[in-house]
Amino acid sequence: MRAVDALAVSILILGSTGCASLDSALEPKAGQELRPFAVGWEQFFTIDWQPTERKGQPALEGMVVSRFGATATRVQLLVEGLDESGRVINQRVIWLGPSIGPFDRVEFWTPVTRSPKYRVRMFAYDWRDKGGGV
Repeated sequence: MRAVDALAVSILILGSTGCASLDSALEPKAGQELRPFAVGWEQFFTIDWQPTERKGQPALEGMVVSRFGATATRVQLLVEGLDESGRVINQRVIWLGPSIGPFDRVEFWTPVTRSPKYRVRMFAYDWRDKGGGV
């Protein structure tokens, strides 16, 4: 029984540490490429964005639109800088912020590293009204 208790405490500590580190943007280690956990997200959401500048620094601003009848919570976006050929040269995961209601939309903006091209994809989310998550 003590081994189970120790394991549970370890999982709670590691889990909360991991969550705390995601309060800001997450960037992968060199040589590691992040991929969305949310496979098939395109059937539920559309994401539109355009490059812009904020205080002279490169940024992206855009909108995530839900095409589904449940509320998406804990939404994270994968923001990628691409070279001219479309290869990933930098990545970061950002929190969208508010939940996305059924058939609703949420605007976002994020600073980025200047790149020739960009791509924004859904990284992860949970469904509040449906149960389960990705």
